[in-house]
Amino acid sequence: MEWLLGIGGALLLGVVTNVVYDVAKYGGSRLPVARARRASLSAGARAHDVADDGLFPLITWSAERPLRPATLRTEFAGRVVRPHVLDPVGWGGEVARQRAAGAAGSTAYVSALTVDHGEHGGARVCGVRIAESDYAECMATTRLGREDPEAARRLREALDLGLTGFVAVAPPTMVSACVVVRDRAGRLLLLRRSLAVTTFPAQWTVGINETMKYRDEPGAAEDFYALVHRGLQEELGLAPEDVGPVVIGWLGWSAPASCYTLVATVRARLGAAEIDLRREACHSGYEHDMAAWVPFTRRTVSALVEGGLCPDGSRRWSYLVPLVAREAWRAAGQTG
Repeated sequence: MEWLLGIGGALLLGVVTNVVYDVAKYGGSRLPVARARRASLSAGARAHDVADDGLFPLITWSAERPLRPATLRTEFAGRVVRPHVLDPVGWGGEVARQRAAGAAGSTAYVSALTVDHGEHGGARVCGVRIAESDYAECMATTRLGREDPEAARRLREALDLGLTGFVAVAPPTMVSACVVVRDRAGRLLLLRRSLAVTTFPAQWTVGINETMKYRDEPGAAEDFYALVHRGLQEELGLAPEDVGPVVIGWLGWSAPASCYTLVATVRARLGAAEIDLRREACHSGYEHDMAAWVPFTRRTVSALVEGGLCPDGSRRWSYLVPLVAREAWRAAGQTG
């Protein structure tokens, strides 16, 4: 019995020593948190490379190193005038053409980004500087990125500069948030974009998509979390109190849309039927013409990543679906 007590005392002393060390170095304890282990997705889903879809990660977060509202530091830079990689391929002229064609509206993009390495307390902060853009600039960047081989090459090569280097030379564009929504029972929401939208009509998405607007007014400033909540309110009628914590797991560059893409996941406190009623009555209900709730299982998510049939029998999936579905599965360890 004495040896058992001795071992227990030594273990307890070790735990206490680690806690004291963490508090002294990090300002808090890093005791492990128990999380449910989820079965792996299919081999095909695990092997899928989102770079083949034109998606390139800049920062990813995990259960062990999560992004939280308290660790996100957002600055607002207003208009930023600086050289960028699309200047030599006629970006300014394309912006003028887009404005003449009627493109207008406030948007926002990332003009500086500091990764949170998580090595010590001070490095747990993710710094983001948001700059103002407009829809004509977004359309100019997107059109050149899609249709001009030289512009596409320049953007792709800029990604080789790494996170800080790329952000410093990227053109004005936008931040687009993909928000995975699960209902109270855990089912996953799929939506078909209507023919009324100008981009990717009739394609199926996992959850909603929303574009950041430039807002820096006190109390109304739009950071990543505010963007997610505005999208939920406008497209599904869900207020912040209707959902659990927002889990942001991925921030990167989308080559097909030539913009920054954010992936977030929420678990609603409402059932599917109530969410459907709200969606049909909300501000941006016209953006979707069909919805489906599917089980959130290994088989379902694997099929989404691998490109199975859409709920309408087609295969008109958004190019974002493999990334977003896999991020939803990864985030489930944090949301349950």
